[in-house]
Amino acid sequence: MAPAPRLSSRYHRVRPTTASELAREGRTYAQLGRHVVNLQGGHLPGQMDHALRKVGAEAWREGRISYTEGNGLPELRDAVLDWLDLRDVRSAENVLIAAGSRSALSAVLAVITSAGDVVLVDAAAWSVFHPLVSAGGATPVPIIPNRSPHAVGNHFKLTPGDVRRQLQLMPGARAVLLANPVNPTAQLYSADEIVALVEACAQAGAVCIIDRLYGKLLYDGVRYPYLPSTPAVRDYCVLIDGVSRAFRGAGGLRVGWACGPLDIIEAAGRVQTVGMGPAHRVDQLVALAAISAPYDIGLIEELQNNRDMLHEAAQLIPELVAWPVAGTMFCMLDVRKYRGRTDASSWVVDTSAEFADYLLTDGGVLVAPGDIVGQEGFIRVAFSRPAEEVAAGMARIALSLERLQA
Repeated sequence: MAPAPRLSSRYHRVRPTTASELAREGRTYAQLGRHVVNLQGGHLPGQMDHALRKVGAEAWREGRISYTEGNGLPELRDAVLDWLDLRDVRSAENVLIAAGSRSALSAVLAVITSAGDVVLVDAAAWSVFHPLVSAGGATPVPIIPNRSPHAVGNHFKLTPGDVRRQLQLMPGARAVLLANPVNPTAQLYSADEIVALVEACAQAGAVCIIDRLYGKLLYDGVRYPYLPSTPAVRDYCVLIDGVSRAFRGAGGLRVGWACGPLDIIEAAGRVQTVGMGPAHRVDQLVALAAISAPYDIGLIEELQNNRDMLHEAAQLIPELVAWPVAGTMFCMLDVRKYRGRTDASSWVVDTSAEFADYLLTDGGVLVAPGDIVGQEGFIRVAFSRPAEEVAAGMARIALSLERLQA
């Protein structure tokens, strides 16, 4: 008799992304001495503020490393309300502190889905959304916009009609998962758009989960849309957020939170308590200091300057289209007009993954392929690197695309 499989079937549904494989290949090139410009990933420029590092160091020296409440430090949960601008909509009891935004999202998914349930996911979804849903036993299903995702002014944004149509096709769907601003497409939903999407979910009894991890990285003077206290928002909307994409050098500071209806948050807290537990007390203290201090506007100015430089460089590349960037630190580049062309060895470059691989092997620049949004013909570049690296990366992309033969 053959032995039973050691690993759960859920594991086999969690596949590494093409971007992860390319990042591994890029590190190999770097180890061989080749200079690779990394425009794929998402660390913010600079080091964590000295005052924040001091908070953590002092907490360690003073031995403030004991357990915290299962839902996180009460003072941090309270501060999150101001950070999210939700003090008039929620209370501290509606906030769960977790070891990063992914842990917060995992805890929420764990208590609203069961094995075999469906979670509808924005077609322009962060590459981790699908594996996170699958790891919990549910099935992720993309919501495909009814109109062409390439239409002018659309840029993959969903409408309430898109959500209602998909919910009618799958009436048992437990949740709709999307990001705002959107990683990877850098688009921003307005408050009216978000409320309309939440109301479409509420009408079908589905929870609307919004990842707003990039909510501070907004440009051109725009602020994150305020969500009014409508019945749908109060009862069916969960916000996921954290510090890793809001502060310099905070990528490894694993503190995130979920804010939503009390029954969901209490249940997620119970699951978290018997699982990995909340973030470390010291990390929570650093996060509390970070979100309670005046925000670093210089970071936004630096990123906006990089964004503008990237767009200017893209405009000089024939047949390349750079999507507008309202937020995040990413830009989608439309390379569809280059599809089907060949490199010097007569290799046809057609898919997004092939474009990403070609740019790495030919130009030594690492980008993310368009399969992260389930669409071919796009690559995603990050402009969070130092300005000279962003400029160098775009120059390499221009040369590599120029070398492709029609």
